[in-house]
Amino acid sequence: MKNEIYVISSNSAIQQNQLKLYGYMFALTVIIGLLGVVISSHFNFGLTGTGIFLLVAGIIDFVAYYFSDTLVIKSEHAKPILREKIPAYYDLVEEICKNNNIKIPKLYMIDSKAINAFATGRNINKSALIVSKGLLEKLKPEEIKGVVGHELAHIESGDMKLMSVLSILVGIISIFSDMFWYSSAVNKASEKDNSGILVIVGIILSIFAPLTSLLIKLSVSRTREFTADARGAELSGNPEYLANALNKIKHDRIELPHINSATAHLYIASPYKNDFIETLFSTHPNIDERIQKLLNMKIN
Repeated sequence: MKNEIYVISSNSAIQQNQLKLYGYMFALTVIIGLLGVVISSHFNFGLTGTGIFLLVAGIIDFVAYYFSDTLVIKSEHAKPILREKIPAYYDLVEEICKNNNIKIPKLYMIDSKAINAFATGRNINKSALIVSKGLLEKLKPEEIKGVVGHELAHIESGDMKLMSVLSILVGIISIFSDMFWYSSAVNKASEKDNSGILVIVGIILSIFAPLTSLLIKLSVSRTREFTADARGAELSGNPEYLANALNKIKHDRIELPHINSATAHLYIASPYKNDFIETLFSTHPNIDERIQKLLNMKIN
């Protein structure tokens, strides 16, 4: 009965994440379309210019939806793990997946001494689990099992698709911000009469990029992380496995080499190790609270 209840809950979470995903993609299309109307009107491009912007928005939506996982993996400089190189890790992941009837994800590793991990993928059948080299070196096998369980929980619920696509959308908004704010067209336009629209657009975009990151923080709710912790504990077989892993992650002060606010929410714990930056860009609930909740869990 307990497993049946979770399956219903998991399906509900997948549907909710899918609706949120479509909502964000629609919002991005509308924003780019509106920018197309404003800028095309300013340059007298008319409907042709607006159509180009809408076409660009459609392409961005397509790429974000179908290739976000590939882009995120590349942005984090993760490489495929060869079974012959780390057979024990492969066996550990396969054991958890087979015991819980979960399709085995593709395995990747970030070459860093930091301790962290995340999951990505378009769906449960095309998912990937990414861990740092430091995680495999510094955690005990049972602690690695706890981390793997947490990430598999995100894959089960469809969280990884929502989070990965949002990463790409945030990155695109940031690129647009830079394009409009620093482009020679804007700089030249600011010197002409009646060119205030472009300058205003640049300002709005430069402000909108960090605000988009804030939307990510809100979408990756405390409940989602706590739910993944609880389900991860069930998948690994013992809440203390993940609790001990989170404790080591908390005290590890090595930062990943390619972290940014667009992808920080993907990781099992904040990749920022500077206390001020970690608080400013925090996308996760307090790690001590997560540990305490895990230690209070009872698995039958």
